Amino acid sequence: MLKQIIKLSIIAVLLGGNVVFAGATTDVLSKQEALSHKAVTAYKKHQAKALLSQIHIIKAQNHKLQKEVRDPEIRNLLVFLDICLDEMKSTLSKPYSKDNAQIIADLSVSIKEGTHYVKRALKI
Repeated sequence: MLKQIIKLSIIAVLLGGNVVFAGATTDVLSKQEALSHKAVTAYKKHQAKALLSQIHIIKAQNHKLQKEVRDPEIRNLLVFLDICLDEMKSTLSKPYSKDNAQIIADLSVSIKEGTHYVKRALKI
């Protein structure tokens, strides 16, 4: 009886950790998706400064997520998303131009597709 209680307790702790992890993961990935949708419009409307703070928050959460994910393929993709966020941050800081708007659009697509793949791989 005691062994069963210990086993059930261990399972509950492990599952509880996965629920917290899934919640944090969903939050990070949802913010990345939202950013990918807003970035082009905000850049064209010269509202990029608001997105820069959001990028900092997402990057910090993304780094935590990279440490928690065990799958090397997903970790590599999270690093790629981090690079995309760095490039977007850099481009958002530059004055508006059609070329920079295209870079933001391309990065937005990359972030959206990468985030979708991570969500699907983690089954969120």
